Amino acid sequence: MNMKTSTRLFLLLALVLAQLSTLAATVSLTRRHQVPVQAPAARVAAAPSVTPQLSVYPNPSKGLVMVTLEQKPAENYKLRFSNIIGREVRIITLRPELSQEGTAVNLSDLPAGVYFYSLLINDKVVSTKRLVLQN
Repeated sequence: MNMKTSTRLFLLLALVLAQLSTLAATVSLTRRHQVPVQAPAARVAAAPSVTPQLSVYPNPSKGLVMVTLEQKPAENYKLRFSNIIGREVRIITLRPELSQEGTAVNLSDLPAGVYFYSLLINDKVVSTKRLVLQN
């Protein structure tokens, strides 16, 4: 084998090795970012949970707020107000016949600050939001 042929063979081998290392790096990156496939779990038929639409406005408020709630009449709904440290300051039972029209709630006796109101259905918290009082 002459010098010219061995140099060409060496360059060809170096090119093939460079291409293989690039290909190996690409395959390695692709495998690292794939999401593992899991066996399908047994499907459990669950009833869709629909959270009632609760509105407390205006927010921020000077003390008098309107509460509206789209609800099913068969459920037991309550609205709980808590201060910033989590102490309950007021709880109101929401009556189905007044909830869509709106119920006025007077909070002007509470000091100004940030409060949280939670919707309770059958004494379980469904949602919690923030209310600012500016008395």
